[in-house]
Amino acid sequence: MRRLSWSRYLALLLAVTMLTPLIGASPAYAAATFTGGATDSVLYIPNDHTPIGFRFKADAGIPASATFYLKVRFTTGTSPSPSTNRGMTWNGTTGMWVPDLGGGNWDEYPTVTSDSSGLIAEKWVFAKFADEAKSGQYYVMISLQDVATGDVYNSSVLPQATVLDMTTGGAWMHNGTTVASSLGNKRVECTMESSSSVVYALAKSEMDAIDSDADGVVDNEDYGPAGMPGDFRLAIPLNLAFDVLLNRTTVYTAAQMITVADTDIALNASEQVAPSAPASFSVTPGEYSNQLEWGTASDAGGSGLAGYRVYRWTASGSTAYTLPKTVVATVTAGVTTYSDTGLTAGTEYFYEVRAVDGATNVGPRSVMRSGTPTITPPPPPEVDRTFGEDRYATAIAISQSTFAPSSVTTAVVATGKNFPDALSAAGLAGVYGSPILLVRDSVTASLTAELDRLGVTDVVLIGSDKAVSTDIENALKVKYGVSRVFGSDRYATSAAVAEKISTLTGGVSHAFFARGDSFADALAMSPFAYGRTEPVLLVRTDSVPLSTSNAIAALGITDGLIAGSEAAVSATTMSTLDGLMSGTLVRQGGANRYETARMIADYGVGEGWGTYGYVGLATGLNFPDALGGSAATAQRGGVLLLTAPTTLSAPAASAITANRASISLVEIYGSTAAVSQSVRDSVDALLE
Repeated sequence: MRRLSWSRYLALLLAVTMLTPLIGASPAYAAATFTGGATDSVLYIPNDHTPIGFRFKADAGIPASATFYLKVRFTTGTSPSPSTNRGMTWNGTTGMWVPDLGGGNWDEYPTVTSDSSGLIAEKWVFAKFADEAKSGQYYVMISLQDVATGDVYNSSVLPQATVLDMTTGGAWMHNGTTVASSLGNKRVECTMESSSSVVYALAKSEMDAIDSDADGVVDNEDYGPAGMPGDFRLAIPLNLAFDVLLNRTTVYTAAQMITVADTDIALNASEQVAPSAPASFSVTPGEYSNQLEWGTASDAGGSGLAGYRVYRWTASGSTAYTLPKTVVATVTAGVTTYSDTGLTAGTEYFYEVRAVDGATNVGPRSVMRSGTPTITPPPPPEVDRTFGEDRYATAIAISQSTFAPSSVTTAVVATGKNFPDALSAAGLAGVYGSPILLVRDSVTASLTAELDRLGVTDVVLIGSDKAVSTDIENALKVKYGVSRVFGSDRYATSAAVAEKISTLTGGVSHAFFARGDSFADALAMSPFAYGRTEPVLLVRTDSVPLSTSNAIAALGITDGLIAGSEAAVSATTMSTLDGLMSGTLVRQGGANRYETARMIADYGVGEGWGTYGYVGLATGLNFPDALGGSAATAQRGGVLLLTAPTTLSAPAASAITANRASISLVEIYGSTAAVSQSVRDSVDALLE
């Protein structure tokens, strides 16, 4: 199963932050209402990423025999608002927890299908509240988007639940005795002790086929006695009497009450008193590491202290969601230190420690502490070359050196024969976290081998069948799901790619502009387009094509960067673009393509889009190597410079010289036929 990588998760969360002011001002779409919604009323929901499970159905108000994306929302009002929604929904097909981005990522959600009468029979859905900074009253809303039409339907049934602040108002409970394996993946509910019709919390027992702890492995959670698939874990409020029922009718425990916040109690265990929080806690940064030390916890329950769990997380980069905490270590009772190694220098890591007793009761968290590993002097800069026997093999070599096995689900493929359509590929590849792979006249074994190594299930072709033939499309369809993004010409294709990027990311406000009859200027911007998941829109030297101007208006693009001097994109064209946008339009253009590339690199570094720590270097006289290299450059947060094939261009040389102290690696894309050995020798000399 594919899961949401942390890099993609962070990108999605940053998208929430950027989009919230825009979406909050006015609804992004009009939604209808369907009859139905949650059929299980969960009264209490934890705010700390603990999953909940419940059932829902649709009785009327949606099209018959239609497929819908399904989203669970926790809303402060009876209408969804991206500025306050905090829901995540589990997609069991992709293995992803999908955050609510206000509609921009519907295709990440699980799907359900209505029957011929327009009904959806009762089904289970798993969700979680993912912001530990929020608590209080929220409505539980089910939202459906018709996959075919894009129409959105919100549930008429909106049960209200209390989101618990788990540090002060809630606790967890898990099985403290063996649960029969026959009860794995069965309903588990916590109900009011005096009335089993009132549900405090609802879920399923393992194996529930969800990644409850967000560690990337489904159903490896083991809450009670080791190795039992009937395990469960629920969150409840304090000081309320409750019963726990398995499979609705089997009473697991009755007349229980938890009185200490932030504890995790083992029900039916030999004792149910959680240990204390560690007496003290400190974090000392080291070289690529953090050293943790805490005071001994006490245990009054009688089963004895068994050990400690160390939790780690990083800041999410978003005000809308917090990242889940991962257990990075479990140590025995006599150990009160832990060295967290292999970390990234300069990144702030956050930690908590909890004590566990012999009955598996878990105590309150320690005080949160953070540590930032120290930065050691960088190694001497290196020069490397990535290449194949031709442009197609070079693109594969770049992919192999950049993307790990089974790390890409959707791959972007463009023609290597001509540049016009391929110039638009970078931003979309960035959305998918994909390399840019090239095809000629047929699908080769080396291409499919790389797609399989990457773990690709879907391929997106850039350009019409004149760019990438239907024979290629049909050959790929034998193994992969294939779609195509294209327009009637290179300008319309760039507009179509921009629209796709906007749909997948939830909207774009900034775009890159370059002439469409040459490749060098567009390529210089490609790493930044990839890294920022923003489109490259093509213009003519002396005019703005209608497809481009329509895209600016339709997508609401307000700001942009033009690559190239007035000889490449005239003052008239820039003036026209400026008139189409309400924000800032900037030009970066030099006397030639090499100077323009250096100016764009400097500008992007100044804007925080990349650094000179990594420099990609490609020929400026052909497009394929730089196109494939743009993905590698973006993945490494670097810049792309262009050079003449046999002599290092003066702008590239000056950029390397000026930024030598920052450079860790200069990677040349292409063989010596594309970028000669003498160019590499010149780079080596500059870095000595």
